[in-house]
Amino acid sequence: MEVILQADVVNLIALIVFTIAVCWRMDQIRRYGGGLQALAMTVSIIGFTLAFVAANPSMGKRVDAVTFEGMARVLIWGMLALGVAALIVVFYYVPGESARARRAGIEAVPLTIAAAGLQIAMVYIPREVRDNALSGNSVRYWAFAAFFLIASVYLTYGFSACVASIRQFVPAAAGYLRVSLSLLIVGLSALAVVAVLQIAFIFGAMTRSFVVPSLLTVGNILTVAGMFAFMLGITYPLIHARIRWIRARFTLREQYRDLEPLWTVVTEAVPEVVLPAPDGGELKATPIILFDRRVVEIRDALTQLSPLLPDDFDESSPERQAKLIGVAARRYADEGAPSGEVRDILPTTAATIVGDGEPLREVSLAMSRGPKRWVKS
Repeated sequence: MEVILQADVVNLIALIVFTIAVCWRMDQIRRYGGGLQALAMTVSIIGFTLAFVAANPSMGKRVDAVTFEGMARVLIWGMLALGVAALIVVFYYVPGESARARRAGIEAVPLTIAAAGLQIAMVYIPREVRDNALSGNSVRYWAFAAFFLIASVYLTYGFSACVASIRQFVPAAAGYLRVSLSLLIVGLSALAVVAVLQIAFIFGAMTRSFVVPSLLTVGNILTVAGMFAFMLGITYPLIHARIRWIRARFTLREQYRDLEPLWTVVTEAVPEVVLPAPDGGELKATPIILFDRRVVEIRDALTQLSPLLPDDFDESSPERQAKLIGVAARRYADEGAPSGEVRDILPTTAATIVGDGEPLREVSLAMSRGPKRWVKS
């Protein structure tokens, strides 16, 4: 696992992804607040990010230079342990369930033991082998073997606990959340297997019963796959939300343009319905705000024109509705506001402003296929 963390390309990609995730989590907490779970997830992401930073060879040398030889390795595994402990809190802590809350609080005990054990083991590792890679020769130093055993046992426990807890939420999840949880299970399961393979390798080499370097090779492959699935799992909600936001902006911008023919006709006849910009100039805002305002302005104008529209207007085809609105708008512009009872035109029971604007969009598209102008300037 540590070999993968030190790989330059993987290190850089993971660092970028985790840094973006940290910024996103901080922004989510700023916008919506959050309790222990939100804080724990942020701590987890920060822990993994710092582990990747410490795994960079040049950064590791700097850390060792200002502290002591081997501190970078302690920091790597310590931050991994912290990240895993925070993940356990995220998936075990449920507000209102005291048993699970206590279970989350207990995580401080094994984390403290693991962190202290890593530090103590590093002190007893000879300086000349503190930076050595995990191998059949290096694990024959008992402190070196103990260091990796402590780290591997804790990560096995932590990853397994996270997987067991996440699996309880998957049946009730749906959509993007189910995808995210499934990716987390795949990634954390792979990382748990890597930790088990390291334990098996260490015991085999220490007891001289067997030395199978291929265990570490398989572990490196699983580490890449596990880290990729895990990173994708924690960033999938961000990616999904961003894609939906972008698609919504494009959709609303297109629908905003689709409403322009109808909006032009009715607002030329009833210009007072046009909402002014705060500074009195041309409104510059997001597509959502522009679309909302256009729908409101069209509906306000149609309400003013309603006495000039026949009773069967709502049951007519969009093409006929477009012609009737054009005639009514021309009469309104020439004769002024008519007398009569106003009513809602093209009423809708849609729950969103997009749904509310859909019948207006159909009329506007029909209008765009007819004569270009219905009201004389």
